[in-house]
Amino acid sequence: MRNLKLVKIIMAVVVLGFIFTGCGGGGGMLSEMNGTWKSDKGDDFIKLNLSGEQRFIEIGSNTVPITVKNIDEGSYIVIVDAKPANEKTSEWSFMQVWDDNGSAFTIKFDHDGEKETLTRVEG
Repeated sequence: MRNLKLVKIIMAVVVLGFIFTGCGGGGGMLSEMNGTWKSDKGDDFIKLNLSGEQRFIEIGSNTVPITVKNIDEGSYIVIVDAKPANEKTSEWSFMQVWDDNGSAFTIKFDHDGEKETLTRVEG
């Protein structure tokens, strides 16, 4: 009886862990990248919505629809197909670069031959 109760508690903790951290498909990693970022190049803010129903990247006043093509959680890399207005589809990549204690990250953004480092904007 006591063991059955312990098993139920452990199962509940595991299920809650999946609910709050995401499971499979890189949903957790995509959600972690969502938000507003500042590039080390230029004055534009970059808004990422990689896990929403309508996935997009907003650079300044330009919204670029995207399709997630590949998620490599081991390397912290997300590859998307991006379709800027009046341009052909191109492959863009985002790589999480975690700090030494694993509490925060920047994003290396590689697109159209350009490389930028994105830092999260607080607030």
